[in-house]
Amino acid sequence: MSNRKPVDDRSAELPSFIPPMLARLGDAFDSDKHLFEWKWDGFRALIFRDGDGLRVRSRRDNDLAPRFPELASLAALPPGTVVDGEIVVLEDGRPSFERVLQRERSRSPERIGEMSRVSPAFFVVFDLLIEDFTSLMDRPLVERRAALEALQSRCADAKMVYSEGVVGAGLKLFEEAVAREFEGVVAKRLNSVYLPGQRTDAWTKFKKGTTILCVILGYLPDEQGDVRSLIVGTDIGGTLTCVGRVGSGLTEQTRRLLRKMLSTRHRETPIVPTDLDGVWVEPGVFCKVSYVEKTGAGMLRAPVFRELVVE
Repeated sequence: MSNRKPVDDRSAELPSFIPPMLARLGDAFDSDKHLFEWKWDGFRALIFRDGDGLRVRSRRDNDLAPRFPELASLAALPPGTVVDGEIVVLEDGRPSFERVLQRERSRSPERIGEMSRVSPAFFVVFDLLIEDFTSLMDRPLVERRAALEALQSRCADAKMVYSEGVVGAGLKLFEEAVAREFEGVVAKRLNSVYLPGQRTDAWTKFKKGTTILCVILGYLPDEQGDVRSLIVGTDIGGTLTCVGRVGSGLTEQTRRLLRKMLSTRHRETPIVPTDLDGVWVEPGVFCKVSYVEKTGAGMLRAPVFRELVVE
């Protein structure tokens, strides 16, 4: 007897949306209880193959199908299927977030058609949530992955790539990711069930990154006036330049300390040119920030606050 649970009583319908499961940030490790995969640098997406069509939904339930028409071939998936993965665009053999972002921002049919030819997208699939209108989300990852691999072999499509993984050797895979300039690695417990919208230690991501010294130019306050995110700058070619906002990594204790430190340093305008809005402060407070890469506009991508630098 199957252990699968029906999605609902309407066995011929899929949910309108499933918020994807998320990973916590951590450090690289080895474990024979975990599957380790490349962290693909693209747009997280879920593919819903309904009885009468295909839906491509973003992490925030936006419709991505019009931006990536080449993924229409995934309608070859059997009806009643939901898969989780990443929309990826390659540049020089590596996933390029800049390229996939250009694709997502395209609006005119002519531009979308041109970009789909010049920078074609692929769907890297790494989880199977529903098969034959039946939920697999309460099954362990190892079983879902086995079902996904079987599905991939039956429905081979050039636009859908199976995300290979290794068990045990997380540190080695992370070293390879850094050497190949991939974003990082995701570790997933083999016995983990799929928890829609939740971020737990069942999945852990570890990223490559560069840490730099930044000066705090200002901050974005929350409703209570506390620091929600910092606006930071750093030296680029001998010139102090604004490189964006950073909120990830700030603890409540650090936010309170920053509010106390910055509240006496307010100024009317930023000390360097920037299009960002915020509460501006006099220079003199520094912090360390890690990031994955710089965007074409020179902003830090995926910045994480690491620590205050106290002289």
